[in-house]
Amino acid sequence: MGSNAIPPPGTRRPLGGLRRALVAGALGTLVLGTLTAVTVQGSAGAASAGAAATTLGAAAQQSGRYFGAAIAAGKLGDSAYTTIANREFDMVTAENEMKIDATEPNRGQ
Repeated sequence: MGSNAIPPPGTRRPLGGLRRALVAGALGTLVLGTLTAVTVQGSAGAASAGAAATTLGAAAQQSGRYFGAAIAAGKLGDSAYTTIANREFDMVTAENEMKIDATEPNRGQ
């Protein structure tokens, strides 16, 4: 069986997706923790190295990039959530509200 082959029915591990999600979450937490530590350490020496970015969007902009997030419409009523989103992100896109199952629940509707 090659690396891209699909295993026969009944032989797939039922927790494969869960394991992938847990590993991705752990890696995300590690990366976020590392970035936070680097940002804190970098901020201490920012005076000598020039102005450090104060938000994620500003940090991305320094290297010519955009930094955005997918936000659910239900979260827009949460003032703490929107305050952070407005401060940190240059771009926002709909989370699930614009996916095909939300915009066209049945074919032709």
